[in-house]
Amino acid sequence: MNKVIIYVLAAFALVSCSQSQESMLAEIAAFEDSEKTGTKEGLAELALLHKAYGIKYEDAQANDYLYAAAQYYYYENNTAEAESLLTQYITRDDSTERFRNAAINLAILNGKAGKFTEADDLISEVLDKDLPTAAQWQDVIQLYEDKLKANKNIAPKDYERLALACTAVGRFEEALTALDQAIKDFPKYENRSDLIYRAGFICWEYLKDSKVASAYYKQFLAEYPNASNAEEVKIILSKGMLTMSDEDILTMLKGKNK
Repeated sequence: MNKVIIYVLAAFALVSCSQSQESMLAEIAAFEDSEKTGTKEGLAELALLHKAYGIKYEDAQANDYLYAAAQYYYYENNTAEAESLLTQYITRDDSTERFRNAAINLAILNGKAGKFTEADDLISEVLDKDLPTAAQWQDVIQLYEDKLKANKNIAPKDYERLALACTAVGRFEEALTALDQAIKDFPKYENRSDLIYRAGFICWEYLKDSKVASAYYKQFLAEYPNASNAEEVKIILSKGMLTMSDEDILTMLKGKNK
């Protein structure tokens, strides 16, 4: 008999939870259709409703609401709420694009708080999943510029990330400056040869400055003659490829492969 009572109570509890969830959804839907969303106060109230549902449940709708609330607080400069909700949201990762937005926004908040290690870890996670959009790259640039200005535990990777982001949005001069700084400041960096190579490539491919590109490539060969791509650089210099047009390079390569 006691077991029957327990089962009945459990059933009532499930129904109650379901009704509670339905009630919350109905309240949110009604609010979203109301004129209140056109006011600042209304948006703040809606964010609270989104937050409450998003934290309590973990279905697709909850993810939508949790993300919406997190973004609201982020753009309202409510750092504490934004950081808390963004942190919860990225553990769910239900959308690559939204994950990138949430992770980068959280990284920016960490950067503003001086927590650059945490910020860098978030950017690493973003890059491991998918490349950012143009707007997101701009945020990444700002993050690493802020870190370099703060002069806090600067590493070659910070300049590499900055150069990568600048290259992605066509800010090639700034990308070159970042690489050049890392080349000068970290002479014993294990991937320094790649920094010099990339600097030469940016000068050649994007800045169309064959003279500076040649200087970087010659430095590369002088300091790293046994690098895996040293032969490639030797060919670029010996064949005069830095001053060739793309069509001439293609013709040369076709002739070489015959």
